[in-house]
Amino acid sequence: MNAAARNGLEVRSGPGWVTVALAVLAAAALGTLLWVLAIAPNLPDPCGEELEEIGGECVGVTDGGTRRWAGLEQVMSRIEAENDRIAGEPHATVALMIAMTSDGREKRKEILHQVQGAYLAQYRANNDRAERDDTPKIRLVLAHPGKARDKWRPVADRLAEMAESGRDNLRVVFGFDVSVRQNKDAITYLTNRKGIPVVAGSLTGDDFANTGRDDKRYEGFARIAPSNTDQADALASFDRGLDLRHAVLVEDRREEDGYTRSLREAFQRKLAASPHSPYTYVSEGPDDEGTLWGEFRHMAVNICTLSPSVDTVYFAGRQIHLRQFVNAVALHRPCKDRRITVVSGSAASTLYSDEELDWEALRGDEKVGWEEVEVIYTSFSHPDAWTTGKAPETGGSAHAFELLRDYVERARYEPVGPVGRTDIADSRTASAYDSAWTAITGIRFHTEKGAIPSLSTIGNDWDGLQGVNKVEGASGWICLDSSGNPYNKAVAVVRLDPATKSPRFLGLAWPEGAPPPKAPRGTGACQIPKDR
Repeated sequence: MNAAARNGLEVRSGPGWVTVALAVLAAAALGTLLWVLAIAPNLPDPCGEELEEIGGECVGVTDGGTRRWAGLEQVMSRIEAENDRIAGEPHATVALMIAMTSDGREKRKEILHQVQGAYLAQYRANNDRAERDDTPKIRLVLAHPGKARDKWRPVADRLAEMAESGRDNLRVVFGFDVSVRQNKDAITYLTNRKGIPVVAGSLTGDDFANTGRDDKRYEGFARIAPSNTDQADALASFDRGLDLRHAVLVEDRREEDGYTRSLREAFQRKLAASPHSPYTYVSEGPDDEGTLWGEFRHMAVNICTLSPSVDTVYFAGRQIHLRQFVNAVALHRPCKDRRITVVSGSAASTLYSDEELDWEALRGDEKVGWEEVEVIYTSFSHPDAWTTGKAPETGGSAHAFELLRDYVERARYEPVGPVGRTDIADSRTASAYDSAWTAITGIRFHTEKGAIPSLSTIGNDWDGLQGVNKVEGASGWICLDSSGNPYNKAVAVVRLDPATKSPRFLGLAWPEGAPPPKAPRGTGACQIPKDR
């Protein structure tokens, strides 16, 4: 008997600690259930109605109404408005498929410019006087496969549903701006498995192409950019005076990147007569800074010791690593009394806007005898390519580029814009605009009596866009051969100008060594040889 009982006090039995704990847990569970049933359904979806959360990212397809990607809000608002405006008219849908987010500041600029270019093509198709009566109207959607492009499958499946839908009438997917495995898998799935035509934008990897009419990796696939091999061939015709004894190759050996791999192989062929073995490195990814600074610094020192002496370096790598390399050469090479020219491919088009590029070091210092580090690269386009100097009569036109520039200017204000800060010098706006315009042209080329063409009708006849039906791209003629590849596509050769901190146009180069020949009787047709 306890003390209370012995003293005649009433003893009340109470719940033990286990009982109390169970009661607390039950109350918490009940509270959670009530929150899920009554409160959670009324909270906004963090990814909106059109997108879904996968791995912490909002991925999927939107018509502009679900604005979950930072930096794109203004242009997405304009896309939504244009889509709403033409919703009641017969329309076909095109989809821009690129990574819509990035951890890198420079990459986010590229993304914005591509979305702007796609929108301006849509706006032109639906509103320009010369196009206003063409059918069908064009609806634009944005497809985000994740910042690493690894969540492409559910996005591709959603696009396939839209292709089957009589309301959406999805007819072409375009974009695909980086030559990596994830994009190759997505393109293969869309074209070969789902039968959806695809137009690649700034892809230049050689393995992102069909090799012949009867040897197609990707059914219904077209591309608008010259391949890395085409760019290397164009450079070869542009710099015929290069002494290869004084040139060396620096190459990224990361095999997963189709751009660096095919650029490396193209430069290896070009430098076959060089006496110097290539310097190699392995990056961690196309947008990853990695830990290469020290390695590039050692390369810069060793390049100065080569004999015969080196004054030209061909760099087969991504822009972010090119910036690290040229900074290292400018700052740490012991042979600062020797000008070094670094040559690279079209991924360098955004280098001028990289805030970590050391312009002062690139400029050199005449007072102490330090020479400049010159950076030259090929580009999909340049604002001066067709509008200044002595542009050729064939292969492109000032009018086609000025049309894009006019829309970019108008995009600062209503009704076209505002779409956010614009910049057409990096070629990304032009590549998205031209790929979108090629997709739109393919759709309308096959539209008869207002009937929206089938997927196969479009995808099986990309080579219909040649001759007088070529696409007048802002970057130049897009003249598609039987494999869906652009024949003898103009390549802009550009030099970084440290004085103005901008890309300076040097000239146009051609994979075939010269601009296209004039067509007979002034038709303006592009001509493709029989063996293509």
